[in-house]
Amino acid sequence: MLEKRVLLRLIKPLTGFSKQNNTHVFYYIARRFKVNEMNCDLLICHVLLTLKPFQAKLFELVVDFTHTCTDSRFKTDYLSKWFVCIPDCFYYNLQAVYIYNCNSWVREYTKYHDRILSTIKGSRKLIFLDHISRLNDFIEPDQQKFPGHTIS
Repeated sequence: MLEKRVLLRLIKPLTGFSKQNNTHVFYYIARRFKVNEMNCDLLICHVLLTLKPFQAKLFELVVDFTHTCTDSRFKTDYLSKWFVCIPDCFYYNLQAVYIYNCNSWVREYTKYHDRILSTIKGSRKLIFLDHISRLNDFIEPDQQKFPGHTIS
């Protein structure tokens, strides 16, 4: 039961739409995933079920790396599994990924998994945000629903 509640908090729709494309926005809170406490297969299944109604629609994703560390990482086999399990239509309809608070640990993790992540490296869809206010350029402030740890 605990795992189900955590899954529901991991990826969720923001209550609103993006400015430019007027599309649904989803929010992934990386620190809420704990590698030793959660079944990654269930997470992938949850993400697929959450996004299923949107597979034919355009959408955007905000990835919050605030307070992320080794406990929040995907093991290598599960990281590569994401790219196999997620259908092409999701990648095609994904309009933008806003990466917020990309700390040094996340940079090291991406370097280590460079081969797996090479398909998205340099993508114009990836937008790195150095400050939370920069997200206001893409999503209206009243449409953003961040956890307290992110905005404090």
